[in-house]
Amino acid sequence: MSTFAGPIASCSELRDGDEIAAFQGDVRRFHGYVTDTMPDMELFWAVSPVGERRIIEFEEYKVTLLDSAEAQG
Repeated sequence: MSTFAGPIASCSELRDGDEIAAFQGDVRRFHGYVTDTMPDMELFWAVSPVGERRIIEFEEYKVTLLDSAEAQG
């Protein structure tokens, strides 16, 4: 089960390697690790544990930082 460290309000709060979950409503749509950020556009790229790379936009998703000890889930 996921352990959440807390919600992220802005891309500027993220760093490369942070583990995140992205939600639409109450549904988790993506889980992965931050690879690149674009704070001026409020978006970032993340890669899942299976190699899927995705752009995450704060306008579209609610982003939560996962605890660093979090097991993949």
